[in-house]
Amino acid sequence: MKTVGLRIAGIGIFHMILYGYLVPFVIYPRFGNNGLTFAIIVAVVVSIAVLGTLWLGKSNKRAKGE
Repeated sequence: MKTVGLRIAGIGIFHMILYGYLVPFVIYPRFGNNGLTFAIIVAVVVSIAVLGTLWLGKSNKRAKGE
């Protein structure tokens, strides 16, 4: 359960940095709406990937009988 909390906290920190600093001060002024769209897509894909690893971890534990 500890690793689940760490992964979810990591996603939260990633999104805070992305939307609090990178998007408004780096990506949007340089790339405009295309950069904003790309940043959102990257954030969603990273979140799905991390949450997917949580789901796979649960599946593996059930299969092993833990």
